[in-house]
Amino acid sequence: MENFDLDITSEILSRVPAESVLQCKLVCKTWRNLLRHIKVGLLFSIGFVEACSQIRLNDRKIELYYGEYDEINIDDDQQYSFKSLITRINHPPLENRFDTDIIVGSCNGLACFAIPHWGVEDPVYICNPFTKEYIYLPNSINPQGLIVCGFGYRFSTDEYKVVRIYYHPDDYEQSVGHVEVYTLGSAIGWRNKGEIPYSISVSSSGILANGALHWLDYKEWKIVAFDLADEEFRLLPSPPCFRFGNFTTFYQLQVLGGCLCVVHHERGERLDIWSLKKKKVKEQEKQSWSWSREFSITWKCLDKDGDYEPFALTKTNEVLLWYNGTILSCYDPKTETLKKLMDDDMGIKYFKAIPHMNTSVSLKALGERSRCLAEEDNQIS
Repeated sequence: MENFDLDITSEILSRVPAESVLQCKLVCKTWRNLLRHIKVGLLFSIGFVEACSQIRLNDRKIELYYGEYDEINIDDDQQYSFKSLITRINHPPLENRFDTDIIVGSCNGLACFAIPHWGVEDPVYICNPFTKEYIYLPNSINPQGLIVCGFGYRFSTDEYKVVRIYYHPDDYEQSVGHVEVYTLGSAIGWRNKGEIPYSISVSSSGILANGALHWLDYKEWKIVAFDLADEEFRLLPSPPCFRFGNFTTFYQLQVLGGCLCVVHHERGERLDIWSLKKKKVKEQEKQSWSWSREFSITWKCLDKDGDYEPFALTKTNEVLLWYNGTILSCYDPKTETLKKLMDDDMGIKYFKAIPHMNTSVSLKALGERSRCLAEEDNQIS
C-alpha cells in the first residue's frame, strides 16, 4: 500500500464514496495524508418551524446544512449546541410538498434533489452545494402518479446516473413501474428502460452500494438492485430477518460504513442492523456475499413509542440515528448507551441527512449546460 504509485493512488481515492472515506483513512499513513483534504460529513435538509409557520403545511421550504462527522459526534464532557456544529449552506430554500425524501442522493460532491412538479416529486435538480453550480433535468411528462428515484455513480466510467421509476395510479397496485435513466453529460436525455414488476416503496430513495442502487419491494419483502453498469434489475438474497405478517416489524435500507444494510425494527424489543459483506468460503477458497448482524440495540435504550432511523457511522463505529425525525442521537455499542446530540428545541420540523463529500466536481466539465448561483447573485447585486 505504502509503495504504490502516489498519483494512481490519489486518483483512485478521489473517487471513493463519501461513506467509505473514513475507513480508508485508517488503512495507512499515506492514504490518511492523501485523503486529508477531502472533507466528509453530513448534508442536512432541514425545515424549521419558524420557517414553515407562514406557509401551507404541504408547501415546505427546506434549507441545506453541512456538518463534519467528528464535530457532530461530541464527547460527553463537551457542551456544544448542535446548531453551532452545523453550517448553513448559502443556497436558496428548496420546496418539498409531501412527506418524502427531498434528497435523492449524494455522489462525490454532487447532490440530487426531488422537486415538486405537477402531482409528483421529480428527481431533476442536481447541484454541487459548495460551488453553487446546478442543473435542472427535463421534468416528467406525467401529471399524476408516484415516482421512485435514485442517484448513483459508476467509478470505472466516471458516470453519474439518475434513475426515475414512474407508477401510474392504475398500475401501482399491479406493481408495474416504468423506468427511465439519465446519464449526466450524455446529451441523450432520459432513456426508456422498459417496465419492472416490483412494488417499490416510495418512502425512500435508492441506496447506492456496490455499484448498484437498491430499493425494497414492500409486497414481497425482496431487495431490488439496479446495476449501474449493465442497467439491469436483479434481486439480492434476503437477510434472515425478513418475515411476513408482523405489524410490529419494520424494515428499511441504508448504507452504513460503505456497506448495504437492512435496518430491522422490532418494536418494543430491539433495533437490528444487518450488513451485506463479502466473506471467504474456506471449502471453496472464494468469496461470497452474506448477511451478518452488526448491531443490535435493545429497546431498553430506546423510547418504546419512538421511531428511529440510523443513517451514518462515525469513525469510532458509533451509530448516528434520528429519533422521531427531530432529535439526533448517537448509539455507542461498547457501552450500549444512547445519547442525545441535539434535542427538538431547535424547532426542527422536517429533516434528512446523508453522507456527503465536499468536492469541486463540475457539472460543466461532465458535459452539462450548468448555471451557477454565485454568478446569478453577482448579477443581481
